[in-house]
Amino acid sequence: MIVNLRLYVCLFLLSFFYEARSQSALDTMRLSLQQKPQLFGKLDTRNSFISNSRAKIFGCKLGLDFANKLHFGLGYNQLYPPAKDFDEKIYFNTPTGLTDSSIASLKLFYISTHAEYAYYQTGNWNMSILLQIGAGKTYYQYLQNSQKIRTNESFIFIYEPAISVEYKLIKWVGLGVDAGFRFMIADYRKINGKFNSPTYAFKLLIYYNEIYKSVLKEIKKKA
Repeated sequence: MIVNLRLYVCLFLLSFFYEARSQSALDTMRLSLQQKPQLFGKLDTRNSFISNSRAKIFGCKLGLDFANKLHFGLGYNQLYPPAKDFDEKIYFNTPTGLTDSSIASLKLFYISTHAEYAYYQTGNWNMSILLQIGAGKTYYQYLQNSQKIRTNESFIFIYEPAISVEYKLIKWVGLGVDAGFRFMIADYRKINGKFNSPTYAFKLLIYYNEIYKSVLKEIKKKA
């Protein structure tokens, strides 16, 4: 079932990325880049799987928005909250020569660059293509004599294509859903898990730019 889901998601994403390469899309991107950019920031939580167990990735992003069509920026992402499904029992030698053990938690984090293109906008609907590329580390961490110890550390490279659909309920609030796939390159001899996985998120959207514009408009009226 997971294999079929992965195939479906990959084919779905390929069709949208092919659409983004059309001449009309390229022309729209060029025009958008000629506009003055605005700063934007957002927090998100993406659901995914590690070895068929559910895992959440928390992320924060900061970047530039060109005409509400193109977004570019940087982000920080990590496995959060930690899931006990991925815990490993670690054995080590104490200073007295005895063998002791501790429970190690799986840690994962990466710094990313991202780009987003809104290829369809009409009425209250907005559909976008997202691409995120990142690099970071994964490792197991446990306590030994009150010190945090890392083991099985591995450098990782992550590639995450996705699509996003948003619907604006009112001027300031909307709903959205993201669907994509996480491709991860790592030294799998050191980490016990399969990290390539579909990703998805359900979103409650607060349009802070619209709130800011409305507040600014009211201030100008009273001035």
